Amino acid sequence: MPSLKKLIETELLPFVEKPMRYAGNECNIVKKNPASAAVHGVLCFPELYDIGMSHYGSQILYHIVNSSERWFLSRSYHPWLDAERVMREKRIPLFTLENFIPVREADFLGFSVQYELQYTNLVNMLDLAGLPLFARDRGEKDPLVMAGGPCMANPEPLADFVDVCVVGDGEEAVVSICEVIERAKQEGLAQRAVLARLADIRGVYVPSLYPAARHGMFMVPDMTGRVPVSAARVSALRDEYFPSRPLVPLMNVVHHRLGIEVMRGCTRGCRFCSAGTYYRPVRERTVDSIAAQMEAGAGATGWRDIGLLSLSTADYSGLDDLLAASERLRSERHLNISLPSTRIDALSTDQVAHLARAASLSSFTIAPEAGSQRLRDAINKDFTEERILQTAQTLLENNVQTLKLYFMIGLPTEAHEDIDALVECVSKIAGMARAQSRRRTVHVSISPFSPKPQTPFQWEAMAGLSGLSGKNAEIRKRLRHLRNVKVSYRNPSMTFLETVMARGDRNLSSLIHAAWKNGARFDGWTDIFSMDRWTSAAENLGIDMVRYTGEIPEDEPLPWSAVSLGIAGTFLSRERRRARQGKVTEDCRRGTCPGCGACALAARHLVASRPAHRVPADAGAARARRVEAQHTKHFFRCAYRKGEEVRFLSHRDMVAVFHRALSAAGVPIAYSEGYHPHPRVAFGPPLPLGIVGERELFDAALTAPAPPDPRTVNRWLPDGLCLETCTPHGEKPPSLNASVVAGRYVFVPHHPVTREAVRAAVDLVRNSRRLTVPVEKKGAVTEKDLRPLIHRIEYYMHESAVCIEAVLSMRGGSTCRPAELLRALFPDKRFSDFLVRRIECLADEQGKLVSLR
Repeated sequence: MPSLKKLIETELLPFVEKPMRYAGNECNIVKKNPASAAVHGVLCFPELYDIGMSHYGSQILYHIVNSSERWFLSRSYHPWLDAERVMREKRIPLFTLENFIPVREADFLGFSVQYELQYTNLVNMLDLAGLPLFARDRGEKDPLVMAGGPCMANPEPLADFVDVCVVGDGEEAVVSICEVIERAKQEGLAQRAVLARLADIRGVYVPSLYPAARHGMFMVPDMTGRVPVSAARVSALRDEYFPSRPLVPLMNVVHHRLGIEVMRGCTRGCRFCSAGTYYRPVRERTVDSIAAQMEAGAGATGWRDIGLLSLSTADYSGLDDLLAASERLRSERHLNISLPSTRIDALSTDQVAHLARAASLSSFTIAPEAGSQRLRDAINKDFTEERILQTAQTLLENNVQTLKLYFMIGLPTEAHEDIDALVECVSKIAGMARAQSRRRTVHVSISPFSPKPQTPFQWEAMAGLSGLSGKNAEIRKRLRHLRNVKVSYRNPSMTFLETVMARGDRNLSSLIHAAWKNGARFDGWTDIFSMDRWTSAAENLGIDMVRYTGEIPEDEPLPWSAVSLGIAGTFLSRERRRARQGKVTEDCRRGTCPGCGACALAARHLVASRPAHRVPADAGAARARRVEAQHTKHFFRCAYRKGEEVRFLSHRDMVAVFHRALSAAGVPIAYSEGYHPHPRVAFGPPLPLGIVGERELFDAALTAPAPPDPRTVNRWLPDGLCLETCTPHGEKPPSLNASVVAGRYVFVPHHPVTREAVRAAVDLVRNSRRLTVPVEKKGAVTEKDLRPLIHRIEYYMHESAVCIEAVLSMRGGSTCRPAELLRALFPDKRFSDFLVRRIECLADEQGKLVSLR
């Protein structure tokens, strides 16, 4: 029976849309022997790999746990629909990307739950793992199932599925959890005893210790003899928390960049914002620490794009010094710096301009949230329309091509006049963009308000679906005449379900399970989401979902009462009243303390100190040196090998991997000139997906005469990708793509094929004047004659396997693809039944095919 790894390579990867989602092998991946680890956990992300690999918190936890020689944390992500279908058909269990073993063999599974509409994905991953879905049904040999992330502000809807919930910061909590599990394994404790010990850790909530019963509107945990679980909080963002060698995905992901957390927490006090209460208080890192991580991280990954991450990076107190450091790095190392969506009033005009230059931005997101000043005051967004327009103008003047605006509708106290103000605000910005250039565009995102637990608006009702749809239609109609405006609307039904889950109780576990059985998964994806699956499940169970979205009396017992973020209920209630009165509450970092209570959980707001050595903002000298060096170029032809480990890596992604490796290795690559410089590296013809390349080529222009050292570059390449030689080329060489006219391929069957069958197939080709296969092009099927495109074909024995070698045409418009040849030779075989290698690329030299050097 083939190993699970072999099964994945032969039965899964060749048959899915993006195989690298399931191949592992990322740069800086950690590989240990799970059997020898004192504790083996799996970080499970209930979303697609493309999103999970963009999550910075996962990088932190991966780094912290794997920093211990005794512990091992591997990873698993929710497969896309095509992969799930294959996994179920071939009985491939959910597996780790580090070792390709079933996740159910670990000591614990830790789910990072970022969004309420991921709940069915969590359940589906448990099912794919071959584990009982409900905690009560799992046994002593099953791993503990844990959940963390901002959704733990109300863990009750997941309470029946998970054994442990981690509320708050995970850096110190995950260490304590691993220590408890390690000691428990040494002592041979039963899981019930392990859960009791875990419950003593700050931030750990064990739902089975809190039976729930109906009190008023909701099922509420029994708090008899107990106090709420206090969220875990780190007092400072220590340098050791952050990975010096973060994971780098080989394929393009949602946030394809080096993430750097500059601070945690936000005290702006937006009354709808759950993250604002979940991550309080503010803890800033020093400019020196951030700049050092930026430089080290870029060196360890080769990333050129860096994201400065926080809830509101523009509020970082050392932003001017940080932007100066960023400008130096941009000039010296071709780095681009970006911020997440930004508060309009947080950045000065100079900072906006500086940021637009430092990031080489083509788009920028600002979030007015509401159209009118009155409504912005109600939600505690205290900037004026004048400031919004001024920020937009500054961005447009600094070559930002697309302005992205984010608004919410259905906010508490919203009136028709607020919709009028929203339309007017967008119209003014659209006019400013059009005045700059007809190519400048404005993208407007409209989302319905969702009341979230542990916020001042936790008691508010969500607006009705018909009313929200009517407002969307009105906005669409009134903005339709603006040709440079694109408006997108979030499906109100998705927000409705999000609200149900956010404010739900333990009774919803049965609803999640029933909806999952109806096929619900990826509920946060507009093109997959189906409200019918949920309404059908709710009707069968007799659950009224609308009840969870209505207004809640302030004296009503709440499902999330068993966990405390440290935010006083009196503060939330007072903020709700101030919203009704249209009163703004000042940011406590700049004004008086409003008494939210968050500082009791950790050190008080920690503000960054000035850098020890202030970085000069003017990087003109460095830029001048770089431009001077660019004028002298030295050309090299480089040969590399693309092995089996990366044969499913697309050509575009492989090129990006090489760019990062060359950068990390310090190779002085020449760059194109202009606003968006690119490395002067040109690759030969792409390998078809799934094919190994024994001697592939690329040309590189360097600013120094010494060739790159392959050993140094290979340190930054993943397993299977290897730079072999770099040969000087006196002058700029001819284009590789124009030079290559043929390729020499070897086909090795994975499963035994008789010598007689191979000989008959090869003889058929040799003796045929025509060899046609059907090909599809633009929806039409035609016959393609391969015979004139096959220069040579033969077979031979190698280690008891019959191998086929063929030289196939690669001329533009006259190409024989390896898959087409196999289809003609063996109509009953699949392409994945063979390992295909391109041995070399060939050029035409005076009518002869010669190896391209």
